[in-house]
Amino acid sequence: MTLFLFIAAWAAAVAVLAPALVLFAQTLASFLPVRKIEPHRAPGSVAVIVPAHNEGRHMTQTLQDLRRELRGGDRLIVVADNCKDDTAAVAAELGAEVLVRHDEARRGKGYALQFAVDHLRDAPAEIVAFFDADCRVEPDALTRLAAAADKARRPAQALYIMTALENAPPRTSVAAFAWVMINHVRMTGLFNLAGVTRFTGSGMAAPWDAIAGTDFATGAINEDLVLTFAMTKAGFAPLLEPRAVVTSPFPDSDDAGVTQRARWEHGSLNLLLRQSAPAFLRGVVKGNARLAMLALDAMIPPLVVFAAMLVAVLAVTLTAASAAGLTGPFMAALTACLLFAVSLALGWAAHGRKVLPLGQIWGVAPFLIQKLSVYGGKGRASSRMWTRTKRGGEDEAP
Repeated sequence: MTLFLFIAAWAAAVAVLAPALVLFAQTLASFLPVRKIEPHRAPGSVAVIVPAHNEGRHMTQTLQDLRRELRGGDRLIVVADNCKDDTAAVAAELGAEVLVRHDEARRGKGYALQFAVDHLRDAPAEIVAFFDADCRVEPDALTRLAAAADKARRPAQALYIMTALENAPPRTSVAAFAWVMINHVRMTGLFNLAGVTRFTGSGMAAPWDAIAGTDFATGAINEDLVLTFAMTKAGFAPLLEPRAVVTSPFPDSDDAGVTQRARWEHGSLNLLLRQSAPAFLRGVVKGNARLAMLALDAMIPPLVVFAAMLVAVLAVTLTAASAAGLTGPFMAALTACLLFAVSLALGWAAHGRKVLPLGQIWGVAPFLIQKLSVYGGKGRASSRMWTRTKRGGEDEAP
């Protein structure tokens, strides 16, 4: 029994200490100046792909943002994917090249992207960029992304931030801070440490040779993470261009928020459990440091899940220390808790105060209550299939 307790206590402690160390290292590294990819020339022809499912009411500003940066010879392509509204007509009115796709059996963003990429094969652009239909693209974001991808001959990911709508409840501000930790603090730190980042949802550009051989139509709910690992294994590790900024608002309804976060978080956990360890071993064996570092990053659970794990492991190791005098695992677990807390504090001090003022910290409680739905039956069900996130005033999200 003592041997079993020894193994179990140390295994639990290491399971939280390792990702806590990675999180802490990323947070510290995020304070370093971000390495910049300065273009040596204007990028060649650019094709911008925007997948859109029933986005007729929401895509106008996105397309206008993108059109402002297009040059002669560039293309703006909207994939009207299984739409039942006027998405195709709105996109055409705004000057986009429209591709209409109908395939109810193969639904999701990845299939729409593959449809557009296949359309480009006869006359490919030098750089291909991808943006979601409901995002805002800040000035020069497309230009910076395309230039960085062209210079490095690698995919370039924008700084993608989710924002709270005006008068949103405090729990949405907490969610915005969690997003800042994931996409700003951690991704900046990862890039500074290893020269690699991961795709984070919207705002990516890549050379055609990185795009042509990539399978986008995986059907994965977490298509961005799957795409990150696939491209890195193929020798096209993504880089971060933080001067290119893309934003999207959080949904304004509880149900939509649960649906959206369930996809993100269940997808992250699926990657952690099924792909992170094999990817880390492959990176070590093949000397691919960027793949190994991406795998370590993927081993960090979503923040709320990580916090719950830390509390549970701290209780288990404290029991082991009391029952059998095994203080080592308890000290390791306590160290992991401290690293986690310090990382959040540093991330908040550097970047989180803008989205989560001290006066709204109390929103943590309702935020955690909403998280129960993300990991409850409804959240698990929505994570098994692609479901569009409904937005302002919509009754359903087909």
